[in-house]
Amino acid sequence: MKRLFIVLAAVLAAAACNTQVVPKVDKPIDISSPEPEKTITKVSLTEQQQAYMNAGNAFAFNCLAQLYKENPKSMVFSPLSLQYALAMTVNGASGETAAEITRTLGYGEDVNALNEYCNVLLNQLPAVDSEVELKLTDAMLVLDGFPLKKDFANILNKTYYAPVEYINPSSTQEVVDRINEWAYRNTKGFIYPLLNPGDISSNFVAAIMNALYFKAAWRGDKHSPMFLEELTMKNTPFYLDGGGKSQVDMMPTVDFFPYAEMDGYRVVGIPYAGEKYYMYILLPNETGKNGLAQLMKKLPAQQWETILSALQTDTRVLLQLPKFEMESRFELPGTLKAMGIVRAFDDSSAEFDNMFDVIGWHFWISNVIQKARINVAEWGTEAAAVTVVIMDKAASAGPGEDIKEVEFHADHPFVYLIGERSSGAILFEGIYDGR
Repeated sequence: MKRLFIVLAAVLAAAACNTQVVPKVDKPIDISSPEPEKTITKVSLTEQQQAYMNAGNAFAFNCLAQLYKENPKSMVFSPLSLQYALAMTVNGASGETAAEITRTLGYGEDVNALNEYCNVLLNQLPAVDSEVELKLTDAMLVLDGFPLKKDFANILNKTYYAPVEYINPSSTQEVVDRINEWAYRNTKGFIYPLLNPGDISSNFVAAIMNALYFKAAWRGDKHSPMFLEELTMKNTPFYLDGGGKSQVDMMPTVDFFPYAEMDGYRVVGIPYAGEKYYMYILLPNETGKNGLAQLMKKLPAQQWETILSALQTDTRVLLQLPKFEMESRFELPGTLKAMGIVRAFDDSSAEFDNMFDVIGWHFWISNVIQKARINVAEWGTEAAAVTVVIMDKAASAGPGEDIKEVEFHADHPFVYLIGERSSGAILFEGIYDGR
């Protein structure tokens, strides 16, 4: 008995050591995001806004391909969270700095129209499915003594529902703690910590933040769930690109899922509870070779709306999907520069003269950081991402057919996305390579 108590004490002590304590902060940053008053049947976009959606999805594919090129391994990423952080930021930019950001995002030069589009999604994406928990939240933290220009502050407040907090920190750690605590609350503890002490420099002037939280059960109910835990196949072979294999827990099910065969890969859409949000799996045809690498090369040329329109529900799919959980953290300046956003990061030529109502200072983006996490299991999916644009400063010098049936065994590396069907919005994307 004494030995049992000793072992138990050791286990509890180890658990305590691994528990990360969320810092307590005085007067935490406000959380202000729209709460749907009623459920809507679909996301309604104008022709121009649909063009923005298509451009944003092209940016998502380009971004994932660039991230894979930089570090070819499993990852999770939110293009939507990054787009919101950059959309807020571009309202404070001008000239070629603003043009590079909107051009890379594919949104043209009409920033007012971009803001209206972002506001539509902020209000409609959480309202389109009452069975999905979805929250988009924005905020800005600003150093005392650097007041925002009135127009910029109004856009943050009225369009993005982003509270602006001025802070006079005693140390950079205080800035880190406030941002990390905000990220923790906005993702129900799913993202923590976001920033490290070294992420904030002594030149810090502001942080523009977006948090995206998603939680949904798969379609079905307790009497007829999509995946049964007792049917999950333990230690199933997962065939790695280039040869060799690992072992994963594989969740099997059979249903008429949206399915399409594309050039070199297949796609299946797995619905969440209300069938408005789906997880899409893009599975290369090749197993054990370099199918993922080939898919990533062609991904930027793929049009998401074309893939969605190719999906049909006349095929019974014998699906096997791995259980997985992963977390990724990205420092994105290099990625965004490679995609065309250069001037915003230049401490001498960046143009953010529409952001701060103060003279004698020069401002630029010193870092863009995103942390994302996803958990895919029998019950459903939980995913979250937080993106922070960190601004620095310096004194300026200036039917009817026979039923078809296919096996879709996601037993080799694949691309996955979580998206809203009526609009085509991509919330999360990533790669699972079995490692």
